[in-house]
Amino acid sequence: MIENLKDLKKFIKKKINYPVFGAGVYPFNKLGPEDFLPDYRIVSLKKGIEGKRIKKDIKVFSLKEGDLSKKTRNTTTIICNPKTEEYLKKFKKINILTHKSSRKMEKYCKKRGWNIIAAPSKFNKTIFENKTKIRKILKEINIPTPSGKSANLNSLHYGHLINSYGLPFVIQSVIKRRKKRTFFINNKKDFDSACEELKSGHKEVLVTRFVKGPAISIIGCVTRHGIISTNPQYKIIDNSGIYDYKKELGLFHGHDWSFYDFSEKIETQVYNIVNELGKYLKRQGYKGIFNITMVIEKEVDKVYVLGANSHLPDSFPVITMIQLKNKETPILAFHILEHMDISYEIDINKINSLMRKSKKGGQVIIYNSTARWATIGKTVKPGVYKLENKKPKFVRPGYKLRHLKNKSEFIVSGGILPKNQYLSPSRRVCRIMALRGFLKNDQKLSRWGNTVIRETYRLFKISPIRFFKIKKIFSRNLKNKTE
Repeated sequence: MIENLKDLKKFIKKKINYPVFGAGVYPFNKLGPEDFLPDYRIVSLKKGIEGKRIKKDIKVFSLKEGDLSKKTRNTTTIICNPKTEEYLKKFKKINILTHKSSRKMEKYCKKRGWNIIAAPSKFNKTIFENKTKIRKILKEINIPTPSGKSANLNSLHYGHLINSYGLPFVIQSVIKRRKKRTFFINNKKDFDSACEELKSGHKEVLVTRFVKGPAISIIGCVTRHGIISTNPQYKIIDNSGIYDYKKELGLFHGHDWSFYDFSEKIETQVYNIVNELGKYLKRQGYKGIFNITMVIEKEVDKVYVLGANSHLPDSFPVITMIQLKNKETPILAFHILEHMDISYEIDINKINSLMRKSKKGGQVIIYNSTARWATIGKTVKPGVYKLENKKPKFVRPGYKLRHLKNKSEFIVSGGILPKNQYLSPSRRVCRIMALRGFLKNDQKLSRWGNTVIRETYRLFKISPIRFFKIKKIFSRNLKNKTE
């Protein structure tokens, strides 16, 4: 019977005495399981600057840039690569933890007898990625969503929408798209701009009332014993201290686990939502982790669901680090056990109580804020930093929360690129992690958080590229592709 972290580690050591692999573009993104799996290894494309340090502690197999002939660099192309297959051939059992699955990945792995530790891609199409479908499901199981409707883009009338939803309101593409999907409408100009950008894609859109309040999320997991979950966590959204490109709203920037002021009424609603959606997913044959994004309308103390997804959210790998430091059973462990079809017993009430303990820590993801193609002007050392005279000072190597000694220190990591590397608009630059939160009571960045983020960004000396240089970059890429 698994009731705590000690029980979990003892059980896994006995049952999983063979390698388990994590696959991702950077090794950092697949951290976590090495602290509870006896033989965890990582398969990646790029080491990132911190990759050398990670490789000292974990076995990492990295492809080289030349090993991928296609332009697309993602987990599917890494797994479906001949060099990866050659590396994995020497192992008898192949279980691969991924961010999310894809049809191509599933077909490739099935042919070779490999097991993917992720929800099948069919659930993305049938449930998660279509806004209309997920809202219909949520309505069926009595989970509240912001009032709204699905409509053809060409049938939208600005005046009618104001009468129905007031200002601001939200327009979203119903299906997932590579370009911007969500638009916040504050005036006629915003409305016209959104319609213009959306007209090139799928014509069905979702129009909803804008709910003013903080964004939160929760991680659930469908297990054979029922639904387990973490406690809710605040999301850091649209903070000008991180990203100043005003045309982009609704951008995710991180989580704050330390800032926790949820009332019992809010907690009850959140846990009911994760439990009801989890039970629905279980009836569909789903297992493992799912993530729900919500908003709290503070004036009425009500929680509305904005969306859900089946892939590992951006709270990983940090949430696993926080749970392990907190002596919790990591939710990722049960996700792995479920997808490896290993039978186990738990006291679900004790596990939920353990995983819903208060937590300390925060993470912020920094983006290229120039709103243009840019270049990195300085190679930044990944590792542990602290502020000295309001400037980040490198203290020592490190890439995990447990490498921090106190709350004044923070880690800069997350797939850092070296000097002269190119960054697309809003491309991720790095991730900052700390044993404390970044927010203060008004949901804005604290003075410490604002300084850490602003000055860390400045370390990279990021500068926009002139138009003629961008043309050279694309010309070179095109030449390489044809050779």
